[in-house]
Amino acid sequence: MIKEVRIAGGYGGRVEIKAGQRLEIVNVEGGQVLDLYAFAQGDPSIFSSPSHTRVMNDSYMLKVGHHLWTVKRDPMFEILYDDVGVHDLSLASCDKHRMRKLYGLPEHRSCRSNLAEMVCDFNIRYEWLPHPINLFQNTPIKLDGTYAEFQPSRAKAGDKMVLKAMIDVVAVGSACPFDLRPLNGDRLTDILFLVDDD
Repeated sequence: MIKEVRIAGGYGGRVEIKAGQRLEIVNVEGGQVLDLYAFAQGDPSIFSSPSHTRVMNDSYMLKVGHHLWTVKRDPMFEILYDDVGVHDLSLASCDKHRMRKLYGLPEHRSCRSNLAEMVCDFNIRYEWLPHPINLFQNTPIKLDGTYAEFQPSRAKAGDKMVLKAMIDVVAVGSACPFDLRPLNGDRLTDILFLVDDD
């Protein structure tokens, strides 16, 4: 039986996944960035870490066969399939502080606030929430170390990434609400989480 969670553009969603199950992350209409966070079921102090993922994979890019790693350097997911191949492991989530200080928009939604809403039962202080793995995000780094202008996601309608859970996981996704640059194309769209047995 397939479990399905549809994440509305600009909002968050959450799903539980057992070890050995697959999580399909589908870009429904294309062009949408997904901030992915994951926690070990029963212990939210163990969570996915982009910095540990970079080090343990010896790469700042994600490829099929790589793992997403926890802060304890244990594999959390294996990447089984990837239509897009362009993701980001370096940038923090947009948050209420960025929206207020840089854009003067204190009420604008953000990925960090979406995460906070989805894991309010974990009782994690806002500033201590983990950093994301930014799927489908096209933010190239130039040779001088600076970021090129944020580019629209390369994901097309129906493109997906498939992950296999290595442990029991609570996965949270934020269909990025940032609409002040063309990061998500010309509008915010939905992301689909599908959980199925391997």
